[in-house]
Amino acid sequence: MTYGTIQGRITDGETKQPLAGSTVMIRGTHLGANASADGEFTIHDVPVGSFALEVRLLGYESVVRTDVIVRSQRITVVNVDLREQAIELSEVSVAPSYFADTEDKPVGTTHLSREEIRRAAGSVGDISRVLMALPGVAKVNDTRTNLVVRGGSPMENSYYVDGMPVPNINHFPQQGSSGGALGLINVDFIEDAQFYTGGFSADFGDRLSSVTDITLREGNRDEFDGQLDLSVIGAGAQFEGPLADRGSWMIAGRRSYFDLIINQGDVEASTIPNYGDVQGKVAWDASAQHKLELLQILGLDHSRITKSQAVENRENTYGRGDWISTAGGIGWRWMWGKRGYSRTTFSQSRYGWDMKWLRAVNDSLIDAELVTESEWTLRNTEHLILSSAWRLDGGAEATLLDTDYDIVYGATHDAFGGDVPEVRVQATEQALKLGSFLSWQWRPALRWRITLGSRLDHFDYTSHTTVSPRAHVDFEWNTSTSFTAGWGIFRQSLPLVLLQQNPAFRDLTDPQADHFILGVRRLLSPNTQLSIEAFEKLYRHMPLDPSVPSSFVVDESYREGGFSGHTTLTDDGRAFSQGVEMLVQKKLATQLYGVISGSWSQIRYRGSDGVWRDRRYDNRFMATLEGGYKPNRSWEFSARWVFAGGAPYTPFDEEASVAAGEGVHDEQRVNAERLPAYHALDLRVDRRFYFRKTNLIVYLAGWNVYNRPNVAGYSWSEIDNRRTVSHQWGFLPAFGLEFEY
Repeated sequence: MTYGTIQGRITDGETKQPLAGSTVMIRGTHLGANASADGEFTIHDVPVGSFALEVRLLGYESVVRTDVIVRSQRITVVNVDLREQAIELSEVSVAPSYFADTEDKPVGTTHLSREEIRRAAGSVGDISRVLMALPGVAKVNDTRTNLVVRGGSPMENSYYVDGMPVPNINHFPQQGSSGGALGLINVDFIEDAQFYTGGFSADFGDRLSSVTDITLREGNRDEFDGQLDLSVIGAGAQFEGPLADRGSWMIAGRRSYFDLIINQGDVEASTIPNYGDVQGKVAWDASAQHKLELLQILGLDHSRITKSQAVENRENTYGRGDWISTAGGIGWRWMWGKRGYSRTTFSQSRYGWDMKWLRAVNDSLIDAELVTESEWTLRNTEHLILSSAWRLDGGAEATLLDTDYDIVYGATHDAFGGDVPEVRVQATEQALKLGSFLSWQWRPALRWRITLGSRLDHFDYTSHTTVSPRAHVDFEWNTSTSFTAGWGIFRQSLPLVLLQQNPAFRDLTDPQADHFILGVRRLLSPNTQLSIEAFEKLYRHMPLDPSVPSSFVVDESYREGGFSGHTTLTDDGRAFSQGVEMLVQKKLATQLYGVISGSWSQIRYRGSDGVWRDRRYDNRFMATLEGGYKPNRSWEFSARWVFAGGAPYTPFDEEASVAAGEGVHDEQRVNAERLPAYHALDLRVDRRFYFRKTNLIVYLAGWNVYNRPNVAGYSWSEIDNRRTVSHQWGFLPAFGLEFEY
């Protein structure tokens, strides 16, 4: 038998102050420890395997942390926040909750741990692909990580990493959007993630649909650790260790190897992707009250396709693309007393695109782009406890945008055959976004919690100043059942790549979405929770192009190339999404875990012609069955089955398309047809090997194991002058190795 160590820190979830005397027990064993005066605990000589950690303290809600993986001669760090008991205790003992982390969160929130992200079937550790299986997230395309949340386009999502805004967390990032092809964040660095699908607090602004708030763990503060990785997405290594007894560091790098195999094996391929990333984090305790964190992320991506390859593979375009993504900064957390704490971050992100794409049939230019977009953000948040009934959260942020555009959108035709002239965007621009936010939480009675908040935002490029109020009510019926309601106004400035296509676009009103959400949560057992939410989003002031009156401009961001060139836009677009979502989640209490989710929604827009139509993300019905079985410490079996109704599409006018030699859509049937329903089964098997001083994880996975020919859409082959079917992934095997030493 080999052994490892569990250690961590227990803190108050409101003040972040240490909780001395907390009892920490490993369920199913006699092993445990009590937290010291600084909230720290250590449990030595723990047998390797997967455990659940229970934390108790009088006056606080007891919680259970599942998926605590103990490895040979390694230290597993588990930090736990406890929240004060919110309701009266009866004579009956209240069981600890496996879901305590999310009980103080707004409606539309899902919490994911590192292990839940790592092991999810069909994800290969990509957090975006894990989120794509949650209720309320439309099924768009297996080959992209575009999140379409409750009817919102991919441009409506934001990401935060350790409190720092990161516009895009994907390789091959899409300009003006949050999507890409593959996750950039190393899953082994993630401690947990909060996914807000609507009604998020006033802390977060400039987005209409969702926020993903990712917290990275710290490196090992006691010993040096290393890990080597090999999987279908690349090969990499990561290292971590202590820093002068007052902090830690960790660094990881990864590179794809498809291009190496193709070049060495003389393999024919239309596109040769080549990508890599490096990321690191340093944590430093300046004192007991002050902590500093330094974060840096770098991604480099390349794609090439020659004209001969495009013609041979019957593809319409050829060319090249190079992408660079950097993000990071410094964070300072000040635990200034038992009344609260503050967090300040100064971060920078930079995204660059250098690409040129042409048509294979005649070599005409589609687009050529040499673009750099940078953001410098100073952000401060304050959390203050005024009394047992009053909480105050507030802060401010300032973002300097620095952009350099040299773009040519070639002369072309719109979707219905109309002439579109060449559009050039050549501009260097600096713009300032300012924001402040305040949330006031009041407990008028023991079971009630009311949160009122608002944002004030100013964008000097458009001279727009907006106010965005929000409200949230939570009522705890008893220890098992709670009801929630949320409302808010959310605004988002249009991407600069769109605004700079015409100086008149500065006068466009910022898009707005009003959220209305009702929800109920019920603990079916301490480790199983049911949640049901009904939502409605009303969109106003959406951009429309009068030259294509049946189109909806923001939905262009799903395309690989991002937005098209526009000469005229108006801001009178309207849209709505409404639906009901259900989620049953069972945490890993013993050997089984799983998720059952389902949703119905309707997503529509009104074009310049005044006609209401289904948006392209309107799957209507979606369902997910996901779960796993751990028979012992060494083996784990998991599966995920996803179903989604067919998304709307506009059929081609076959006669007009043949005559034009390119795809011409039928303007009388915009989004009037639907693709076949999507469904796929993903399977995964993990095997852990525990050696005396090292550990090895081997996994095998299969995506779409019954090889369902899911249709991504229909396109027009300009080479063959006929309609073709674009399929999503068929059966795709995957593997992975993780060697820890």
